[in-house]
Amino acid sequence: MITFKSVGHFFATAYRAIVNDIPKVEATKTTVEAVTKVADPNLVPVEDTAYAILGEVSSVLTAGGAAAEAKLADAGLDVNVINMVKTALASVPNLVVVAKAL
Repeated sequence: MITFKSVGHFFATAYRAIVNDIPKVEATKTTVEAVTKVADPNLVPVEDTAYAILGEVSSVLTAGGAAAEAKLADAGLDVNVINMVKTALASVPNLVVVAKAL
């Protein structure tokens, strides 16, 4: 059984799992949504929201650099999540486009 400490932990774990292979994630979006719809159709908007947030945070970090990072941390975003997104951006330059497209 997989357990998560919080919703944030769930999305951070999912993000870590997908960041290594973004193209496969894009290709499986409809399959993932189909499974989610069976499990609980109300979760599809949550998935879409999580991807949108990922895209927006990535975009802010890309455009704003250290100042944006500091503002996100000041706003309460977990520093570990910020660092995860920064690491992903460094290894997957098109992350903003992909995340916003999902």
